Amino acid sequence: MKRFGKNGFTLVEMLIASAVLTIFLVAGYKVFVAISRSFQKGSWSLATQNKLRNGLTFIREEMQKATYKTDVKLDGTVITKDGYKFHLNSNDEITNNAEIAAWKICMPFVDGDTSVSPGAIFECSLELKDGKLLYTKTLKTGSDPQNKERLLNNYMVVEDVAKITLGTTLFDPDDPEKGSLISVEIEIRHPDTNNFANTHVIDRTGAKVELEVKADL
Repeated sequence: MKRFGKNGFTLVEMLIASAVLTIFLVAGYKVFVAISRSFQKGSWSLATQNKLRNGLTFIREEMQKATYKTDVKLDGTVITKDGYKFHLNSNDEITNNAEIAAWKICMPFVDGDTSVSPGAIFECSLELKDGKLLYTKTLKTGSDPQNKERLLNNYMVVEDVAKITLGTTLFDPDDPEKGSLISVEIEIRHPDTNNFANTHVIDRTGAKVELEVKADL
């Protein structure tokens, strides 16, 4: 076998060395890719978990503001329940575009001095659209001079939502007037389904709603 140089290598030896080097380089690259993906997966999961937790906290706080309409007069207080119930999607699991919930936030209407609390009714809705959980809160009637409620239009709570699971139980089975506990569980999947097909995060919250809940959406 012909050698290259006085004390060089044969062509076969050089090919073998090149093949071994290629194998090591490919193996090293695969290890690098695996470590890189693992790091990306961990970073995404941590960041998404925090966003989801904050989003669920926001949803819980907004849901718990749901109230009936109240009129405070000199001769007594009138609470209007008809038309002010908490409406919830009738499905336990939601994966496609749908309205999740709808409710009203009511500030008391007070006869007499209206400069402090003239009363207001806000219409609120939560919907899933193209993987985004959107929240809208508009002023239906009255006014809010102290800006206690921030108006929102299709505010994105979280995105890349794969599934929403809903549930409702009476807060106190012996006293239905105490309201219901609405549970909301959200699953978010990684947007890169090719490289992170099974990567997802799940979190849940519970909102105590002190009015009648109707699963009629």
